[in-house]
Amino acid sequence: MKFSVVIPLYNKQNELRRAVQSVIDQDGYSDNYYEVIIIDDGSTDGSLKVAQQLQKEYSAQKIIVHSQQNAGVSAARNKGVELSSSDLIAFLDADDTYESSFLSEIAQLLNLYPEAAMYATGYRFIDAGTGVTKDARFVGLNPKNPRQLLSDFFYSAAHGDLPVTSSSVCIRKAALSECGGFPEGQNMGEDQAVWSRIALQYQVAISTLVCANYFENTSNSLMQTVLPSDEMPYSLHLQALLDEGLVDPELDESIKKYIATHLLDLVRRNLGAGDLVRANKFVRDIRARVLFKRWLYWSLRVRVAAIANKVGG
Repeated sequence: MKFSVVIPLYNKQNELRRAVQSVIDQDGYSDNYYEVIIIDDGSTDGSLKVAQQLQKEYSAQKIIVHSQQNAGVSAARNKGVELSSSDLIAFLDADDTYESSFLSEIAQLLNLYPEAAMYATGYRFIDAGTGVTKDARFVGLNPKNPRQLLSDFFYSAAHGDLPVTSSSVCIRKAALSECGGFPEGQNMGEDQAVWSRIALQYQVAISTLVCANYFENTSNSLMQTVLPSDEMPYSLHLQALLDEGLVDPELDESIKKYIATHLLDLVRRNLGAGDLVRANKFVRDIRARVLFKRWLYWSLRVRVAAIANKVGG
């Protein structure tokens, strides 16, 4: 069993070595176990140089380094998939890491659930500044079974942490091709577009064992530097499928809650940034009320902020 690990890279010269080392240190390594494909997406720091140094240092392992003009993380991931020689594509962001058990755990899932197309493990959040950690909270799973098929991706994503992330997942190449790969031209939410498209068409297998580390508050992170001001395309796409009656009726309610989760997250982000106009726009979207208690909480937060703004003005 061979994996292709695709690492999109943009201005992560200080974190890249840590990420690549976590792949090199995988349990059960053999020459045919994995290849590492680093796609430098027009970095302006020393990231490409670090990647090339790693390629030389670990010449016994197959490390491919490809450099291209900046085209966004989706284009970088798609190029990595194109260059891969395996039918199993794992992804790892350049500022995240695998535990040494990650690929062997994915292999366990593959053996147990060959009918699935997407495989993911548990992960932990790590604050890059403070070092504080928190394990992701999965919902909608059988607590007695650490490895299982995910019965409803959208339910789990709406009520807990995302069951799939870009550093805890492995996808069959054929499924990626079928869903059109990562949508280019989008700098946020592009990964959820892929997870949701695959979840609509294929089985998803998941392990609750924590085998990946997601670092928050890192340098040059879009999640910290870019404020999403509009509903993201993946949510709009799902809404269009609902409107056209193209969703399995059993998933209808879960997808509505998944969309509501996104809208309320937009409320949270814009409110935190002091943009009351946009926060109010999203909290007034009737679709957000599907998660009524959560909607009520953020609705009150927006009202309190608006009153405080008037008093302060």
